[in-house]
Amino acid sequence: MIHGVAAIGLISWDRFIVTDAYPGPGQYAIVRERLEQAGGTTGNTVAALARVGVDVRFVSAVGTDPEGDALIAALDAVGADSSWVYRQPQHPSDNGLIVVSGPPGQRDRTIYWLQGARPQMGDQLPIDEMLLHEWVHIDVDDPRLRNFLLSLPAHRSPRTRLVGTLTYLVDQDVRVGWNHALRLDVAIGNVVELQALTGTTSLDSAIAVVQAALPASACRVLYISRGPLGGIAIRPDRVVECPALDVEVVDTTGAGDAFAAGCIWGLLEREDDAAVLQRAVTLGSLVCRQLGARAAQPDRAEAEAAIAAIAPIAVSAASAESSG
Repeated sequence: MIHGVAAIGLISWDRFIVTDAYPGPGQYAIVRERLEQAGGTTGNTVAALARVGVDVRFVSAVGTDPEGDALIAALDAVGADSSWVYRQPQHPSDNGLIVVSGPPGQRDRTIYWLQGARPQMGDQLPIDEMLLHEWVHIDVDDPRLRNFLLSLPAHRSPRTRLVGTLTYLVDQDVRVGWNHALRLDVAIGNVVELQALTGTTSLDSAIAVVQAALPASACRVLYISRGPLGGIAIRPDRVVECPALDVEVVDTTGAGDAFAAGCIWGLLEREDDAAVLQRAVTLGSLVCRQLGARAAQPDRAEAEAAIAAIAPIAVSAASAESSG
């Protein structure tokens, strides 16, 4: 068993424009800044893990275009293993156009996704090699491929544990998405995704649904980002809360992906929920300091120094109060 992570999911070439305000119908906005860099949900998580020294191998797809070359080069530059990133000649690389608008400190994002190459059911994937890793991170948008991957460890590698995000589970029938979440060993998401999958309108109600479902499922814990409020861990008998790190927010692109990286980092090091959340909220907070998902990702030394500055963790048997 390899002490590391195999991740499978999406990688995208992101183009950012920054405006003072998002234009209404028939209006225009002046572009104040432009930026291009590697992105994509799973790619961001993989890059964040590599920067803090985690051994991570990435299964993804790119096109046979300059963007595909740049995406692979960006992974190699941070020390992620890109040898499993394959080419799909019939598709361009995945692209994202991200409009960041509003005054500093109050910026919002609008994301336009130009779907391109990405792992899909039927692709030739290094399944056996992936299952040699202690943790497999599943972040694919193809429900059929996800269902296939969720069934593998029980048949071929019982010691392998699965961690995945809720990101793409909300894009399908929520009953199927919720079933997929509960088949993971560990699920990671945000409050909006959790409420959508549980059919609830408050965090307290969502926590109650989770705590009722976990004892009969494969899933042991859900780690949920609360954005500027930090994060929580939900287990059947308790909720662990951790505040966010105080940073000057420039752009929140990639914060959820970095939060997921922090969770996986802590799981790999066999930390308890409090320490997992400290790593998660630290990485999620630090990436908000610059424009783009990867520009402000910390290395291990910077991350560990920031973790030490986080306030104490609160643990309770009751549901956490939601303020939005």
